[in-house]
Amino acid sequence: MGEQTWRDVTLDFAWAAGFFDGEGCTGTGSTKGRPNAVRIFASVGQQSRSPSIVPSVLSRFQRAVRGMGYIRAPYLDPRSGTYAHQWRADSFEEAQAVVAVLWANLGDVKRAQAAAAFRRFHGQWAAIQARNRVPQRARRFDLPGPGPAASRTEQARAWAAGLFDGEGSTELHARRSAGRTLFDLRARVSQCGDPTVPAVLTRFQRIVGCGWIEGPTSGEGYENAYKWAAGAADTLNVLRLIWPWLGTVKRVQAIDVIASVDALPVLRRHPWRNEAQRFVEEHSVQSALIH
Repeated sequence: MGEQTWRDVTLDFAWAAGFFDGEGCTGTGSTKGRPNAVRIFASVGQQSRSPSIVPSVLSRFQRAVRGMGYIRAPYLDPRSGTYAHQWRADSFEEAQAVVAVLWANLGDVKRAQAAAAFRRFHGQWAAIQARNRVPQRARRFDLPGPGPAASRTEQARAWAAGLFDGEGSTELHARRSAGRTLFDLRARVSQCGDPTVPAVLTRFQRIVGCGWIEGPTSGEGYENAYKWAAGAADTLNVLRLIWPWLGTVKRVQAIDVIASVDALPVLRRHPWRNEAQRFVEEHSVQSALIH
């Protein structure tokens, strides 16, 4: 972190805001032994098949918010058979600081959620007396000296990469045609919300400049599920746009899927297929493993 410039930090914050918009939340809960007390927290969750390996995006998120918060011990989710890992900030000071550094790029939904949680937290002091506590550890972090921030365009693309790291995928879309199964390259970003299209998906679409939004659909424990999606050529363009800030897992997934295209019967065997080959050549597995 010591070698970072202010531009680097603003890009970290933008990526983390996108990831938080997809996977994070700010909320309140009760305090053991004080039924009228309200505690506040910020959290980001990720699933993994291993209890011993922390998902890299959670570690990256913690680094991006300058080391604040901690990563909890995982627990087995019986519904999915995977392990739930979680980054959390359980104190008012750290939850407030995290929301503050993300605020410039955070979406309206998560802003409103955070504002409501802080109002509930502060509202409790009308009924109970605050306790003065000595922090268990110093709640401070270092920042580089003043300098130019990343451009709004760069921050928008870093935000889009963060959302894709949380909710996106590169995949093959199967389609039946004339008795055969053909495949098309797709990128998708999923989000559940109200009966209206989630704002983060329209924002993502605006930033990358292509694709369409599907939904809503319900089932398998989800309601009002929407997806931004893009076809083959647009998938390659979007990945190039957000690649500088995309995490290792989604980079490797993209390279593996795109590399498999050449061995499959695909739809529309014209320029995008050659472009897919060039994409794999340009973005090797070695170049993927940078975060």
